[in-house]
Amino acid sequence: MSDRWERATSAPQLHALLPGVETVFAIEGRTWSVVLSARGGRMHADARAAGRDAVNFSLRATDEVWERVLQERPTPGWQSVVHLVRTGSILVDGDQREYLRHLHVVRAVIEGARSPDRSDHAEPRRPLAAVGGYHRVSSALGTADVYVERCGSGPPLLALATAGSDTSQWHGLITESDLTDRHELITVDLPWHGRSSPAFGAPAGAWVLTPEHYTDFLVAVADTLGLARPTLVGASMAGAAVVHAIATRQGRFAGAVACQVGHRVQNRMAPELRAADIDPSTFVPEWTYGLMNPASPATFRTRVWWGYSSGGHGLYAADIDSYLQWDFDAVADLLTPASPHIAVLSGSYDTSVTPEDSRALAAAIPNASFAEMPELGHFPHAENPARFAVHLEAALARLAAASQRTPRG
Repeated sequence: MSDRWERATSAPQLHALLPGVETVFAIEGRTWSVVLSARGGRMHADARAAGRDAVNFSLRATDEVWERVLQERPTPGWQSVVHLVRTGSILVDGDQREYLRHLHVVRAVIEGARSPDRSDHAEPRRPLAAVGGYHRVSSALGTADVYVERCGSGPPLLALATAGSDTSQWHGLITESDLTDRHELITVDLPWHGRSSPAFGAPAGAWVLTPEHYTDFLVAVADTLGLARPTLVGASMAGAAVVHAIATRQGRFAGAVACQVGHRVQNRMAPELRAADIDPSTFVPEWTYGLMNPASPATFRTRVWWGYSSGGHGLYAADIDSYLQWDFDAVADLLTPASPHIAVLSGSYDTSVTPEDSRALAAAIPNASFAEMPELGHFPHAENPARFAVHLEAALARLAAASQRTPRG
């Protein structure tokens, strides 16, 4: 066991995060423990100094729990320390705030203990051929110069990013698949997000979103771009948004692919998302990182992490406030067998919206289908775009088949 932790302290993904970090913490099983000390850009592991007196915090669990967590390819639900602490499988003793401030270090140590170097250096398969530009869009979210990227040709897919993120989440789908040979992929940044401007005249930190305002924005974007009846694609908050849009504006969109969405969402808000004593550029990405399959390509998991590390002040928390307002029951009665088809997809590694949650949602929608993505998590389009493309193409085929069975009225 001591060799495992010595290897972990030399992992490149840990070393990249250590500058400026000074902390001491322990990881404890029932029959073993290790103390990890970070200082001066280096980390040292000591299995002999296992007493708790010298540490700021300890992560404590049974040997059986750690065995599952530390597998090189953990099974769904066992990949995330954040999730396991929240559900009580791992206990945190000592300074809780110190633990929260160093989630990124804890996670990198655990990753290193699984496999010291999980990096990948493959070149992108295809060029990033997206063409970006600005469009002034007025909607219930205000007026903003909205950034839009377009790539490919064919039936239009209007794709939205997860809470707090932007169009860059979709770049891997362009470079790692041939989807854009058959479809035009159109991605858009909400106001305040990515390269879009804040709403004109609004003070910093004023961003507020509701499901109704999100739908109004989608209609305004489609109108501005001259899109007749695009297919909507979204995950997480955007997955809920596209279901809401189909239910409330059925004649405006051809259908939707909704990923990582259930009847409602829980356990995604935490006071630390707005805490002044915790760095959001490390906490927010760690709050989301563990929702992915750790076997997804490191390059793309890193991009997801970096995207969340780069968000604006309070942006992710405000988006989560909106996401928590999602309640399928509020729009369920609007959907009928004649409504546009909604293809619901769910990654097995997502602990925030489980496959069971998404399957139940699909069963409640009269014209819907469901498919589980066993190798993916909460960010299927971004964490492993090559694999997601396979599931997306199958979902689009179901939409096309459903449109033939249910002609537009």
